[in-house]
Amino acid sequence: MNEENENVEVVDESTFVDNSFFTGAEESSAQNSDSGVNFTEQFSPKQIGSIARYTEPVGGNSPLETVVQMFKDDESLKVIPVEEMDHVIGFIDRKIVSGASDSVWKKITAGNVIDYTQRVNVILNAHDFIEKTLQKVSDINRQYGIVYFPVFNNNNFFGMVSLDDFLDRIAEIREQDLSKASVIQTSFFPHDDIVSKLPYRFHAWNRMANTLGGDIYQIYQFSENKSLIACCDVSGKNVAASLLTIAVGSFFNTMYASKSQEKNPVKFIAMLDSFLQRVVPSGNFITAVFCYVDKDNGKLCIFNCGHTTTYLISKDDADAQKRKIASIDPKLPPLGMGVVSEQLLASLAEKDGSKRPYVAFNLAHGMHLNMYSDGFTDMKNDSDQRFEDDNAKAVFQKMYDLNDDEIIFHIEDTVTNWIGKTMLPDDVTVLDVRF
Repeated sequence: MNEENENVEVVDESTFVDNSFFTGAEESSAQNSDSGVNFTEQFSPKQIGSIARYTEPVGGNSPLETVVQMFKDDESLKVIPVEEMDHVIGFIDRKIVSGASDSVWKKITAGNVIDYTQRVNVILNAHDFIEKTLQKVSDINRQYGIVYFPVFNNNNFFGMVSLDDFLDRIAEIREQDLSKASVIQTSFFPHDDIVSKLPYRFHAWNRMANTLGGDIYQIYQFSENKSLIACCDVSGKNVAASLLTIAVGSFFNTMYASKSQEKNPVKFIAMLDSFLQRVVPSGNFITAVFCYVDKDNGKLCIFNCGHTTTYLISKDDADAQKRKIASIDPKLPPLGMGVVSEQLLASLAEKDGSKRPYVAFNLAHGMHLNMYSDGFTDMKNDSDQRFEDDNAKAVFQKMYDLNDDEIIFHIEDTVTNWIGKTMLPDDVTVLDVRF
């Protein structure tokens, strides 16, 4: 072998563990009855065959200038398979011949292809799944430095694939899966047909910090004029948090589907907490604020379970230019630990209401209710300043005088202008309810 290729290690097949894994002999049941390579066969994007690139192999005894010319003719070509006796034995990497000067070319091209071939005794099956094979391909790369692997389809050479091809496709698949999961998560937010039937105006704005998030809001109608609005924030982020938001949404959907006869909001929230206690992992919790609207009796009850401050804004009877603002802080702990259920059910036995775990208001025309997740007050600007509660309160005061069709734009504009070029540290949900 020439000196230029002394650093190319030839690995003997016996140094590898059971080679049947790499051929897929044990796992792959998909077979093609055709003889010869079927280049038009369609593989799933999750199968190795979908990322393999076919290049006509060159013979080991061919002059090296043959592959040099192939690399020159096709700039996208990174590797060329090499065969002996009609069997692919390895490959030549573009790196071996790239960057050489004209004087070096004459020396290099004096040899044959076989002198510069990196032998590979590991083959992959085109029908095997990328994600299942990735770990072992990575292990081989770390141990032996092998980057490219021949792919076979029904014992016929199908193409070459690299570790980078594996990683790129895995990233694509996971991004697609996350996008689909995001659509599923969004489907658990209130549907338009529910919002349109409410006896008040409801506006909601949500932006997740990542593709999946831990915020959710929901609405449950006990009757035409009685409903419960929920704004929830799951501890943690990404996939785990999003699964818990789906659990919350599933509870509401199940109650709708079962046509529950439960009309008491206290018992309803207690049921939700008991349900979440069974599904929320130890160490996690869900903060939430619930607003029970009873237009028949003119009542508004707010249950704050470890959530951010809720604001109820109304006109001052003495001065129409002034605003009265009620701040409702938590009276209950977060959901998912069973404590909320205990305290709520215990409060039902209290006759004097001294341990009432909610705040009640007389419902009046012109009242505006604002609920939000802590991602709103936690968002930072380019100077690393948090938005904080005072700014949130000022936003809601300004929103009071805006028309309905300006609300969503104002919230989005507020978030966008504040964060500038920074990333959202957490999911943001803002609800505006007008009576």
